[in-house]
Amino acid sequence: MEPSVDTLGRWMAHYIAELIRKAEETDDPDMRSKVQEKCCETILKLWEHRAMLPRGARPLANLEGVLLAIEKFRGEQSPWSVFSREEAERVGGPWIWFAKVVEDIGLRMCRIAVLTAIAEASLGKEKRWLQEHKEMLSEEEIKIIQALDSWLSEEMIWQSEQQRVSVGDLEPSERTRRVFEEIQASIEQMKSSFELLLNKVKC
Repeated sequence: MEPSVDTLGRWMAHYIAELIRKAEETDDPDMRSKVQEKCCETILKLWEHRAMLPRGARPLANLEGVLLAIEKFRGEQSPWSVFSREEAERVGGPWIWFAKVVEDIGLRMCRIAVLTAIAEASLGKEKRWLQEHKEMLSEEEIKIIQALDSWLSEEMIWQSEQQRVSVGDLEPSERTRRVFEEIQASIEQMKSSFELLLNKVKC
């Protein structure tokens, strides 16, 4: 019972706790059965409105920012996304080439950052919901958890002939180190591309 401004949520928690206490303390089997039934009905009714529960008390709560970011990325697409860098330069010149380079590098950094956010948002807790209480989740919640888990484990950020590594494969400290290194390398690549643009465009 952490301090909270969610008065209704705290009241409901107290009410359910009181029902449980009554069920545990009564010596009357019939009364105990009635109170347990009432407690169960109350919990199920509360669960039906889980979207209104405070953060941490409902599935996907820790992933709300991640889901919003993914939805934002999906809704935006630049006009040159279909081009390779060479085609972008041939069609639009050095500025469109640079736009394509920046987009490619930026999207990779965004993808890594979002995957890292998923890894750090306790997705394991959501997977336990799926494994232990699947029948209590909506079809949409199930699909989201499965999709995020699949993306986190199957999106190979680092690949070589020797290894294929996803963000989800790494321990927290190693993940942070490699992600920072990757973002730093991407920034350096963007700087190099800017230097090339300066050479291509006569000031």
